[in-house]
Amino acid sequence: MIGYVAVAVGVGVAMAGKIVWMIDDWKRDWTTNHAQLSAANSDPDLRPIEINAGMEDVDGMIRAWVQTQSAWSVVSDTNGESDETQSSMRRMHLTRTTPLFRFVDDIQVELTSVGTEADAPTRTRVVAESRSRVGKGDLGQNPRNLKALREGLLAQASDRF
Repeated sequence: MIGYVAVAVGVGVAMAGKIVWMIDDWKRDWTTNHAQLSAANSDPDLRPIEINAGMEDVDGMIRAWVQTQSAWSVVSDTNGESDETQSSMRRMHLTRTTPLFRFVDDIQVELTSVGTEADAPTRTRVVAESRSRVGKGDLGQNPRNLKALREGLLAQASDRF
């Protein structure tokens, strides 16, 4: 019986230690439940990226990466087109579900075509925001969501081109 209690306490301490280790910014992570890629962000891993590919290709890269992630899914995709004009922007709604408590975070991704001059190569700018559905603080999960998405997208881009 004492062995079971010791194992349970050890597992609890290990889980608490993992949470403490994962928190990057104690002030932010207890009081904020959202994060976004921003050019003004001090963390370079939380800045928007530009990929040398068209929006359709980048959309495909995001979908391919999401399919390899068990906790992620694509909810919706809108290309911002009207009846007569084609927009240079596309929005995607992704979700990530935490494994233990099944909390869902909503990730909004905006793809914008840049460098549309005739002689410039097609580039796509990726901006994203992650927001928790529940709670005041996210313990750093939303910035980790954006970093994972950013890393996965850059890996997909380097594999394709």
